[in-house]
Amino acid sequence: MIFILLGIVLLSMKLVDIHPVAGWEWHFFAVPFIAAIVWFEFLEPMLGLDVKRQLNKKRQFEARVHGAQNKKPRR
Repeated sequence: MIFILLGIVLLSMKLVDIHPVAGWEWHFFAVPFIAAIVWFEFLEPMLGLDVKRQLNKKRQFEARVHGAQNKKPRR
């Protein structure tokens, strides 16, 4: 996510012509977006971070469902 935010900030600085970024070539602004693609498509699955995140969400959901089943109904 940080790569995408960095890319948006740099791109908006280029479009507004802020001094240090205004003279850069356009291919420099693709670097953060390419880094985000590499991270989300290759590195995150390779490290197993996406599976861990899904398992944590599943455990939280099951805990909420289990907690709701044990509550007494309201009258």
